[in-house]
Amino acid sequence: MRLLARVPATSANLGPGFDCFGLALDLCNEVTVDTEAEPGVRWEGEGADELPTDGTDLVSSAMRMVAEGNREEFHPFHLHGVNRIPLERGLGSSAAAAVAGVALAGFWLRVADQVDRRELIFDAATQIEGHPDNAAPAAYGGLTVIADGHVRRFDVAAAIAPVVLVPPIRLSTERARAALSEEVPRRDAVYNVAHGALVVHALAAGDLDLLRVALHDRLHQAVRLALVPAVREVFEELARSEPVCVSGAGPSLVVFPSPRSPLPDPGEGWRVLRVPVRATGVEILEV
Repeated sequence: MRLLARVPATSANLGPGFDCFGLALDLCNEVTVDTEAEPGVRWEGEGADELPTDGTDLVSSAMRMVAEGNREEFHPFHLHGVNRIPLERGLGSSAAAAVAGVALAGFWLRVADQVDRRELIFDAATQIEGHPDNAAPAAYGGLTVIADGHVRRFDVAAAIAPVVLVPPIRLSTERARAALSEEVPRRDAVYNVAHGALVVHALAAGDLDLLRVALHDRLHQAVRLALVPAVREVFEELARSEPVCVSGAGPSLVVFPSPRSPLPDPGEGWRVLRVPVRATGVEILEV
């Protein structure tokens, strides 16, 4: 048996939607499980020289947790990952690994609910990896909003064409979250609720002028950008004319430019990735 999981990168928060908004991006990791090949783990692409090859990686761990939860065991297999999602850049690489592992295990073990009901893939991946705002778009695709474990998915207008700016520096989610205050002023909470509602409308309608205003945030972006001054400079330059937000915990930025607005060069070492919104989440194929 040979199975291929294809799972997208994700951008969480989207400005004011802290810990509850997520967007699937058409930049996909692929993980192949092959029961006919010699057992082992091999990686290509992003993080290939630093990810574990002893079965302790997040994909393998997620597969084992699904098997244990269903009182099943796997036959020996070879796992081959092709990673396109940069690590520790706010693009959901860990959530992608967890979703891939859960979906692969569910298909292999013929656990119908794990394959046919994406809410269970989302639930299991969230329990394993801990970030529902990334797990939801990785499972469902499109724009997702999460509240109390409930996920709602929205289509995004064709006019929305994200560009991801990936800096040459990393920022761990743990460090980015530790910098945040446990309490926020009521006026800031109200501000984010209002702007979050505008984000959903702007993305669904393809209204880039509204999106430039809607992406404003008072809960997390300024604090996280202060940790990476070079990224903050690029953000502030872009925000003068384009809709832009910090992707997840950062340090990557997501820009939503209009066709008539060329992007400025962010500088040496940055990567500019033009990636459409991905309408579908994780896919499992027999190959």
